[in-house]
Amino acid sequence: MHWLQIFRLFALSFTLLAGIIVLSIGAHLTATSLKWLDSYVNFEPMAIAVGGFSMVTMPVMIAIDLVRTGAFTSMVAVELGWLSLLWVLWLAAAALTVDEVGNAFDSCDFVQSPVLTQACNETHALEGFAFAAWLVLLAYTAALLVVALVSSSRGAPIWTSSVKEYASAPPRPTVSAPAFSPGQPAQVPMGAMPTRQPGPPRAAGYAPVPSAAGGQSAYGGSAASAYAPARAGAGAYPQM
Repeated sequence: MHWLQIFRLFALSFTLLAGIIVLSIGAHLTATSLKWLDSYVNFEPMAIAVGGFSMVTMPVMIAIDLVRTGAFTSMVAVELGWLSLLWVLWLAAAALTVDEVGNAFDSCDFVQSPVLTQACNETHALEGFAFAAWLVLLAYTAALLVVALVSSSRGAPIWTSSVKEYASAPPRPTVSAPAFSPGQPAQVPMGAMPTRQPGPPRAAGYAPVPSAAGGQSAYGGSAASAYAPARAGAGAYPQM
């Protein structure tokens, strides 16, 4: 299994677990607030909404990718869009929790009030899981975005493919230049060396005879008669 597949499975599974925990804690805190305060704190419905979104969408994304290849929900572009929105919501839930009850629940040592002690512990747990889910989703979306950009720059975009298809794709062949070592002739591929074109055929007739100094032929006679018929038995040729 490719490292990106493992990272994806871990990120979605952890987000699902964090969504279930945060949804449960948010629902319990909302019930406690309505019972004792006749109202609720703003971070509680936000935690319920983010946990619900994660609890519904994460199993769908995991299951569809396992049973079907090339589904719309498994496209890299769709995952980047939805998971980026989701980690923004997780960050908003964590920040809202810190802003609402950060000062009130700085310490959970409410000895005389077990209800407040329990609410404080649950708030800290909600805050921790919200920040953890945000960090995991942010890391996965950043890694997925980098992989998608690198693949696009190499001429193999994966925006409409799934992580599973990217992991199972064969590596692209690379052409490397031949290595040259000192003292050895360069290796020229076959077909790269130019071939010599044959010239026009020589006309049959007279064969040149070497001549000596003074215009005399080396075999006797003048230079004008230094050429003899190339073929034996040839007739006389007219003199110029």
